[in-house]
Amino acid sequence: MKNKVDVAVIGAGFAGSILSAALAKSGLRVALIDSTHHPRFAIGESSTPLADMILRRLGKNYQLPYLEALSTWSSWQRQFPEIACGRKRGFSYYQHHREQVFSEEMLGQSSLLVTASANDDVADTHWYREEVDQFLFRKSVDLGVQELLGHRLMQIDQEISGTFTLRSICKTGEATLHSDWIVDASGASSVSARLLDATDLTHTVRTQTRTTYGHYRAVGSWSQKLQELGHNVGLNPFDSDDAAQHHLLENGWLWILRFNNGITSVGRTEWIGPETLKQARCGNSSDTIKPQSLPHDFHDYPSLAELMATASLTAPAQGVQSTGRLQRLVAPLLGQRHLMLPTAAMTLDPLHSTGIAHALAGVDRLLDIIILNKGGTEQRQKVQQYETSFFQESKLLDELVSTAYLAMEDFERFTAACMVYFAGAICCEERYQQGKNPTHLWNADDSEFVEFAGQACLALRQPNNDYRSMIREGLAPWNTAGLMDPKVQNRYAYTATK
Repeated sequence: MKNKVDVAVIGAGFAGSILSAALAKSGLRVALIDSTHHPRFAIGESSTPLADMILRRLGKNYQLPYLEALSTWSSWQRQFPEIACGRKRGFSYYQHHREQVFSEEMLGQSSLLVTASANDDVADTHWYREEVDQFLFRKSVDLGVQELLGHRLMQIDQEISGTFTLRSICKTGEATLHSDWIVDASGASSVSARLLDATDLTHTVRTQTRTTYGHYRAVGSWSQKLQELGHNVGLNPFDSDDAAQHHLLENGWLWILRFNNGITSVGRTEWIGPETLKQARCGNSSDTIKPQSLPHDFHDYPSLAELMATASLTAPAQGVQSTGRLQRLVAPLLGQRHLMLPTAAMTLDPLHSTGIAHALAGVDRLLDIIILNKGGTEQRQKVQQYETSFFQESKLLDELVSTAYLAMEDFERFTAACMVYFAGAICCEERYQQGKNPTHLWNADDSEFVEFAGQACLALRQPNNDYRSMIREGLAPWNTAGLMDPKVQNRYAYTATK
């Protein structure tokens, strides 16, 4: 049958394209289905050491050397300079107050820098998704993947034989495809869950945020602004602009991610309830806060207003985009041979830049399941482990992210919440570095770490308690990076993976 494949992949973003390429490289017949075409605007742009380690692993295991080239700034620039990206040395955080120029009486009082790479050569990257996604899609097609762009899926059925039938519509009419496996890589569209009316589990997610975002030209330099304000940037382990830049505001934060094509991704993420951050800590409830706009809504934050004063929107074409509640969750297991990538089953929040790593880990795990395809008990166990890992990772991330939001207006408390996350991330990076293949990201398979993280989050959610010694001492078994050391003044130069 010409319209019969081994695997149908729904969604031609970076994860679906990488998965399709690896499957095709392994000798399977693959169709890649998407309702839209490339190039297209997308966010979810900040990579991390974990993401890049998994990218290198996929490149080596499936003979896809271009993935290894995209895993560091220097190799990307050498081999694919035509694809825009940004240099990312780490994470930077700055707390702002309304009607006040950014300031801190002592280093680290209102700022935090966490290094992810030892130097520029091995730096991580921000992905200019419009070009990265198109590049990865074309690579998959070059390897023989059947492209079905412009096909909107309308129905998914499973026949008595076990084969799936996928029905779509496109410009030329209706189309039918038969496949032994389905992998949903459609991200927030969550196509399979929508078509099959999967059970919505979003009510179990504690994080409640929304975001407004766009791409701009002529965004000012924060590093330059710090120098103008008299801050000694020479004490920083990396340039603040070469980072996933976080500006903490009342009730949320602003991201700034710079690409090397003159474009900057800017987005504002807000806590939406059921309580505002301040009232949540006091135990009071309030109505949902009003949405914010970009870029001219920062008049209350003078230092940021100056950064955005000359900025002009360049994408998306329809203007600045605002979401409703970001969070959504369904089970990724829709059948023994119908699975969803983590980023199709869940959207959490951009705070810790976890999306790319979670998607790539899902790709890695599903390749192992599909390519080996031993069937029977072993396959069922692997599929169940995939779902278990997903839920345990998601629960841990949700706990850490929601706690960070509720602590956000108290910078020291917020920093402590971030330290718990970074400890889990670094431990997981070190395990990959040692040649291991963790079943979970962010140390979510370490029951003692998960228990400690829960206790730390509980302490941080309680106002007016002394959480410092409890977290510092409790973190010790996993604290290989010297986190929560007051001597470093919130400037962490450690890196596990580069």
